Amino acid sequence: MKKFIFTIILVMISFSAYAEVSVKVRDIAYIDGMKENQVMGFGLIVGLQGTGDSKIPVTQSSLKNLLKNMGLQEEDLSKSKNVAAVMITANLPSFVRVGDSVTVTVSSIGDAKSIEGGILVQSPLKGADNVVYVVAQGSVVTGKTGSALTRDKPVKTVGIISQGGIVEKEIVHKYIQNNSVSIVLKEWDFAVANQIAEQAKEEYASLNPVISQDGKITFVIPENVKASEFISKIENIEVTPSMRARVVINEKDGTIVMGGDVKISSSVISKAGMTIRIDGEDKQASALEMKDSSTVKDLVEALNYLGLTPADMISVLRTLKEAGALHADLIIR
Repeated sequence: MKKFIFTIILVMISFSAYAEVSVKVRDIAYIDGMKENQVMGFGLIVGLQGTGDSKIPVTQSSLKNLLKNMGLQEEDLSKSKNVAAVMITANLPSFVRVGDSVTVTVSSIGDAKSIEGGILVQSPLKGADNVVYVVAQGSVVTGKTGSALTRDKPVKTVGIISQGGIVEKEIVHKYIQNNSVSIVLKEWDFAVANQIAEQAKEEYASLNPVISQDGKITFVIPENVKASEFISKIENIEVTPSMRARVVINEKDGTIVMGGDVKISSSVISKAGMTIRIDGEDKQASALEMKDSSTVKDLVEALNYLGLTPADMISVLRTLKEAGALHADLIIR
């Protein structure tokens, strides 16, 4: 039987090897009160080569208002397709200062065919409190290629402006309250939380960490210890995180990432067009038998030999999960 080359990308993470790895608290947790913030706004992209909006009312009215605010006499630009209305979004890091630059994303809200190469006119971006935090402007760059797996066409109505947003107002974070600071694990795990608490007590004998029901580990900052020094010590504690059995699939490029000890129960997989040959016997079957406690790696190797496509592989994993034979969280993106 001819052996096919399986085109899907597979990343295996060994559970036993992973368990020996220690990581710093700052890599798996964050300080409560310190988080990213989202801002958004509306704007116009100009300079398009006939690929902009065609007679979209919001685009026309916004353009007229823009020209009026610049002191220009209103012109009839209804036939122009060089302008597109867009929504603008950006994420602000935990600590940003006035004058810092951030990358913004622009997305067409009209019928523009492409915003590639256009220029975003200066636009304000507001937070949930309706306060302007960022002002964005610049040249738009869109994706060059589509998905290799699905063969999608490049998306020309969404783009980015690298470092095109300038922070105009700082966001104040309150991460110390009542002389206490809290650590929040990005993925809650009681075993890891207990490790952090125990090692913190080894560093500061007077500590009495509290693991609360809302997923926080709260520490009272010891007397005669600076807050910055204490937080630094906690963030640099090394722990050994546990790892959940998980299979993550990216349908766009066919990547499969497995974490933890991913097992498959005894099962039989049958798919149209899938045939295997039993060694030493002149027999064929349209089913692949998986023994109990097989791993996803075993399954991939078997289906690789059979020459299944990436789409078929994803379909098999999804069906195994629905049948209760795949003992892991299945995340499809």
